[in-house]
Parts: sequence; structure tokens; C-alpha cells
Amino acid sequence: MRYKIHHSSVKVSPTFAEYAGSRMERLLHDFAFILHADIYLHEIGLKSPTHEVRLRVQVPGETLIAEEKADNFQEAFDAALNAVRRQLTRYKETIRS
Repeated sequence: MRYKIHHSSVKVSPTFAEYAGSRMERLLHDFAFILHADIYLHEIGLKSPTHEVRLRVQVPGETLIAEEKADNFQEAFDAALNAVRRQLTRYKETIRS
């Protein structure tokens, strides 16, 4: 396993864990140089909680981080994953030149 889901006092549904796992596996397949990835889940607020997802991806010589907030974990995760994908594309172009 090259990624891990971290959550503190947040209940993670098995469907989200499966969804996040399949998306992370695809990311790890597309960018084979990724060493390790961490997914951090946080709920902010009590009455109407905001869900925050932070992705930390370690590549050789650098750590890429993306944080996104949304109404649910899946939306926040998708937004953070897109941000990390853009960073990985830029990183890949940098190491090629």
C-alpha cells in the first residue's frame, strides 16, 4: 500500500474508503514515481460541518500538498485530487527538462 487514510474522530464510510482507494490507485498508476501518499480527513464546525481533505504526496525530492473544503468528503477529495494531479503534471514536466 502506497497511501494511507488518516482520520481523527471522523467516521469514514466503507464506500468512501473504497472510492478514495480506487482513485488513489489510478493516481499511483498514472504517476509511477510517487513514493507515498497520505489522505487527511477533518470535520470543521458543529451545526453544519464543513469537510476538509488534505492530500500529501511525496515524490523524489519534494512533497506536494493540496487542501480543499466542501459539503462532503467526496467533493473535497475530488477537488484535492485534481489539484494534486495538476501539481504532479507540473513536477513531471520539470524533471523531464
